[in-house]
Order: sequence, then C-alpha cells, then structure tokens
Amino acid sequence: YGEGKIGVEIKRSDFMIKSNVTSSSVINAAIERYQYLVEHEYFESPYDFNEGAIKTSGYIYSLEVDVQSAQDVFDLETDESYTLEVPVEGKAVISAKTPFGAVRGLETFSQLIVANSGRKIIKNAPVRIVDAPKFAHRGILLDTSRNFYHVDAILRTLDAMAYNKLNVLHWHVVDAFSWPIESKVHPELTEKGAYSVDMRYSYEDVKKIINYAKNRAIRIMPEFDMPGHTFTIGEAHPEIMSCLNKQPNWDKFSAEPPSGQLNIADPRAVSFAFDIITEYSRLFLDLGFHMGGGVLNVDCWKEDPVIELYIRDHPGESINSLVNGWFTQMSEKLNEMGKISIAYEDPVLNFNYAAKNTTILQAWASEDSVSKIVDKGYRAIASPWNRYYLDCGHGSWLSNFEGNSWCDPYKGWQQIYSYNPLANITDPEKQKLVIGGE
Repeated sequence: YGEGKIGVEIKRSDFMIKSNVTSSSVINAAIERYQYLVEHEYFESPYDFNEGAIKTSGYIYSLEVDVQSAQDVFDLETDESYTLEVPVEGKAVISAKTPFGAVRGLETFSQLIVANSGRKIIKNAPVRIVDAPKFAHRGILLDTSRNFYHVDAILRTLDAMAYNKLNVLHWHVVDAFSWPIESKVHPELTEKGAYSVDMRYSYEDVKKIINYAKNRAIRIMPEFDMPGHTFTIGEAHPEIMSCLNKQPNWDKFSAEPPSGQLNIADPRAVSFAFDIITEYSRLFLDLGFHMGGGVLNVDCWKEDPVIELYIRDHPGESINSLVNGWFTQMSEKLNEMGKISIAYEDPVLNFNYAAKNTTILQAWASEDSVSKIVDKGYRAIASPWNRYYLDCGHGSWLSNFEGNSWCDPYKGWQQIYSYNPLANITDPEKQKLVIGGE
C-alpha cells in the first residue's frame, strides 16, 4: 500500500467504470453495482468532521477494470488478488487475474471515496494498493433451521459480507428443529418439518441466493447435518431414527431438545442420507459439501434396541466402528457426486474416523482442535466457539436454566480480531492446511 498527499475528485458527470472483459456475468453485474454506488452512496467520514472543504487538485474520469481471464468458476483455488492504482489525474485502474479479484478491487475503490462539500473525493492520491487474502476461506455460518431467515435477509447478509470481503456463506440449512428447504425427492420433509408454509426455501430461492452470492464473489457452502441433529427427519421418518424425542431426560440423548439421530445401523437410514446428498449436491453448485457430524451422542445409539442387536450379531462392531462406517459411506457418496467432503472435527478427533486426506474438517470445540486437525494432515476451518460464536451471551433458551448461555460471554470484535488461527502451529507446511475460519 502506498499513498500521496493530493485530493482528487470523482468527475461524477461523466465518470464510467469499464472493463476489457465483457463476457463475464460477474464482472458485468459488479460494474453495474459499483457504478450505482459511486454515483449514489454518500459517506462523510467522521475523520473529516468540521474539516470543511478538502482541497483537491485533479479529477478521476474513469475506472478501468483489467482482468486476465473471464473464467467465472469460484472455488478454494480461485485467485482473489488485485492491484488498484488511483493517479492524481485521469484514469484509475484495477488489475486482477480473475473476475472475483476484480470484485474485491471494486469494493476497495468504492471505500476510498468519501463525500465532502457536495463532492465525491479520494484523499491522498496517488494511491497504489496491492492486495490478496491471507486465507482462502473467510466465512459466516448462517443457521436457518433454528431461526428462519427470509430470502431478502440472506441477500442483505451477502451484501454485508461483500463489503467486508468475506467469501463463504456456510448455509447450515437444516437441523433438529426444522427442514425449511424444498425437497423434490422427499417432499414430506418440508411438509412436516418446515415451521410454516411461509418459512420454506424453494429451488428457485436457492438458485437466486447462489447467483446473488456469486456476483459478489461469495460461495454458498451447504450443510446437511447428519446423522446427529436430525429430529425433524423423524417427523416424517420415525422408522429410521434413534432416541426420537426422549422425554423428560432429553439431556442424556442430545445437547438440546428435541433429541433424535439417524440410526447408523439401519440400511434405510444410509439410503435416505444418500438421497439427500444426491439431491442437494445437484442443487448447490459449490464443490464443498458439509456433511455435519457435530456433537454426536453415543448414549442415543447405545440404548437403541436395533443397534444393540446389530452389535451383538456382528462381533467386532461397535458404536465407534458404526460411526466410522457411516462417514466413510457418506464421503464416498460425495466423492461420487464430485464434491469435497467437509465435516466437523468430531468424527475424526472423537471417534478416530480415518477420513480421506482431501476431507476438510471444521474445528469448533477448542482452539487446540485446529492444530490437532493439521497434525493429522487434514485441512482445517477454524471456528473455535470461544472466539467466533456470535450467538453467545444472549441468555438461555431454557426457562428453568440459570440464565446464561452455554458459551458466555458475548464475543465482541476485539475477541474475534485478536484470534490467530495459526497460533501454536509453527510448521509452515501445516500452516498452509489452515484454509481460513468462520
């Protein structure tokens, strides 16, 4: 980054953003979006409060977006780097290897502009910024099962992510509480599992969200959490469930009610999970597919008579081996669908699941989980609850509880920004396995 000391004004009457690439829908949508922002967004910096009219001595008439490739594929390997140059007069230039790097450069350009005395100006020209992300995965997890978010709210979230150059919306689509997404293979899931008719995502809704995100250089990574957190499936298919809605001692069988996990010894449960993976692998375009696997409750399966009988009739089998078998089968199915398997840390760190080395594991239980994952040779997404969980500190959801949430206190920005996911990982090769965080 480098800057000068001269203020330059955006010549709004004829300012234009142009690109050498016209065949990219991402570039075309971004130019239209940022052209509007430059013309209509009005931000007066608090830093300039009572400064009066800032002196300028030149004009920027246009912004040229120079992109090497029009390829619109966005994944973990996509180059998001860019260079932005703002001179003291004439044409500003963004240079990027991909449309997605260009989107990042356009966002930076828009953030350099401040309103002053009825003008749009950029301070401290000439400006030269050479920028690239440190991590390929910079995400937010959005849970639409516990709390339904309408499509417009998701789109606003994507806008906010784009402003902050976040690039992955980890869509935790379903959980124990509801099944809000349309299924054409198992329509009974939405019919019995959605909170209401108005709290559902159609195929068209999903496609709209994916396209909206892509135009903002954001991937939509879906999560269909199985075999745990699946009470809502039991509403339609109790025959493939274990410990379904155990009361009143639900806390023996789940972290929060209602309890219920897919029966990992039942071939019908495996077949059902294959249906889910197949259907939604086709709907969601991202290469990454999160298969869940968090907070698996062993007592739920130990006390299931079907599983108890299966283990008795199959010497050498155990809950541990059944968990391993489940995730092996799910991973193979995802591989068949051309997807990269993503899972929470639990199957590998708690059940010794020998995942393929292409698997990405999400660390949540502690900061130490990140180093444990990369020590085993897997790629890691860092999401330790004590640093990144935004739902903490808002009180308990249980009326008879002491009033605190399980992960108090609330995580302020200082707590989040001070976390280094590479802490205690000194080997450069292992550091490369930490692909980012959420």
